[in-house]
Amino acid sequence: MDKQTIVDIVKASGVKEGEMVFIHYWGENENKELADQFMCAVTALHATPVLLQQSRKLNRELFLNVDEHCFDDRYFDMLSHFDAVIDIFTYRPVVLNADIGDSQMKLYRRYMSQLFPAFMKSKRVTQIRIPTLENAQESGLEPNDFMQRMELAYAISYDDLKIACQNQIDQLAKQSHLTLCTGDHAKLHFTLTGRQWITDAGDGDMPCGEVFIAPLEDQTYGTVYYDDLFIEDLGHFTQVTIEVEKGCFMGADQTEVNQFINRLDPADRVVCELGLGMNPNITSLCGYTVLDEKMADTFHIAIGMNDMFGGQNHASVHIDLVGRGSLINENGDCIW
Repeated sequence: MDKQTIVDIVKASGVKEGEMVFIHYWGENENKELADQFMCAVTALHATPVLLQQSRKLNRELFLNVDEHCFDDRYFDMLSHFDAVIDIFTYRPVVLNADIGDSQMKLYRRYMSQLFPAFMKSKRVTQIRIPTLENAQESGLEPNDFMQRMELAYAISYDDLKIACQNQIDQLAKQSHLTLCTGDHAKLHFTLTGRQWITDAGDGDMPCGEVFIAPLEDQTYGTVYYDDLFIEDLGHFTQVTIEVEKGCFMGADQTEVNQFINRLDPADRVVCELGLGMNPNITSLCGYTVLDEKMADTFHIAIGMNDMFGGQNHASVHIDLVGRGSLINENGDCIW
């Protein structure tokens, strides 16, 4: 990731003059120059960066010695007063990849369980996945393909993206009911009354580019069709139709997908999100949800948790399913 991209990302995240910005870096020293560049980009906007590095190598050593007296409430209180957080992943966060013994691992897990709620009290939290070999391995993509797709997804005009997202929301916000049309005959009906559309154009999950909403949880009904359906940790399927009743996935016309749905807990079957991809530099589906759900001219519906963005469903999962279709309003007009 080059310096200009980092500058653009930090600006897009909404950093303002005079703010205190927590730079939370998950990585080793060999990539720490990235964290330094993020800090420099923050100071260029006349804000103050504070860096905390989460190195697996260092944390293994630290938590061999940690006891009940370490990392008390004062530590987490200190981390709860930032204006913004920039959370940088060079590899999968939290995972330690080491045996430090059951008692020490319990203390490590306690530390991590308190860490995220502390900095989530900030006004803004931006999470950034860096194009690295470790993240490529997590994605399931071939490394070169992953790197190219990620670099391209970051190389956008964030100002243009914000304008496009706002224009889309201005049109969508007028609608209390929408119908998603897919395939030849499938129609999925959403009720949106009282819910707000949200923009992800740089101040949320990176790479960015989507608008989304939590529909009323018990009101979605109908069917949705996918020419191509990627389900994380399950596989790639073609020509799949899923049935929805009273806001919940009921089943699918392909055995493996149907079995997957039937294994889910009731709360995990709830249709919790309707989203539209807005990133023009993501041009094909690859099975990596972080990219696929941001692809321009695609929709995604999700099942599971939405109580973090305006919904009321608390669940153990959040599963995005990306496809192609169109949206019509109550008058039958195609608005997307």
